[in-house]
Amino acid sequence: MIYYLLSFLLAEIYLLKHFELFWLVLAIFFAGYFLFKKFQDSEASTKANLFKIFSPLLLLILLLLLPKIFPWTMITAQIFLVPSYIIFYLFLFVYRRFSSSPDFFRIFSPLLFGFVAYLFFRSNLFENFLIKQLAVFFALFLSFESYRYLFRFSNSNRSLISFIPAFVLLEFLWVLNFLPINFLSLAGVWLVLFVLANEIILLTIQNCLNLRHFLPEVAFSFVLIVLILVSSSWQML
Repeated sequence: MIYYLLSFLLAEIYLLKHFELFWLVLAIFFAGYFLFKKFQDSEASTKANLFKIFSPLLLLILLLLLPKIFPWTMITAQIFLVPSYIIFYLFLFVYRRFSSSPDFFRIFSPLLFGFVAYLFFRSNLFENFLIKQLAVFFALFLSFESYRYLFRFSNSNRSLISFIPAFVLLEFLWVLNFLPINFLSLAGVWLVLFVLANEIILLTIQNCLNLRHFLPEVAFSFVLIVLILVSSSWQML
């Protein structure tokens, strides 16, 4: 618990120092150490334990980035930060209980990467574009890799199971930026594609991937993407 409180204090300094990267990195480091100790499994390797905590740690990173994205005052940022750390701590009890179930990540992962897509498409396209692309790619890759360690999945080509969908989603992330529609529509289209990729990986891990059942999901996703694009305002802002 002491490391979690230390992470909170460092996050406070991060806000007071006007979002200096040094304090953000320290806050993330101590939060990660707290998570590692909290979810450490003596039967699993250190690598497996690190992958186990990646998703909740990514969620905390996104929460810490939000005050920088929005033009909040110091007071409103504080009002956001304190409840965020409390709610995140309570969320860890839910994560510990359900993280061994693939169905949990059918809900949690889209919520998490919906957050990522929102922040990505909302930001300035021409500002640190390459860095943002790489950050999203590694977030995708490490999230998909964590499934293998959480669900004890073993396969000779297992690295491709994480790399290929992460790379494909990264390409869509790049291509969608050229569509003259608002950032919410772009995030919505990309999120639909993410849900499909996420479902393929989870079904593969469960040995339940069946085109007969999966094709209706593809068809529904296609219709949903069309509806999002048709309902968007096609104009350059």
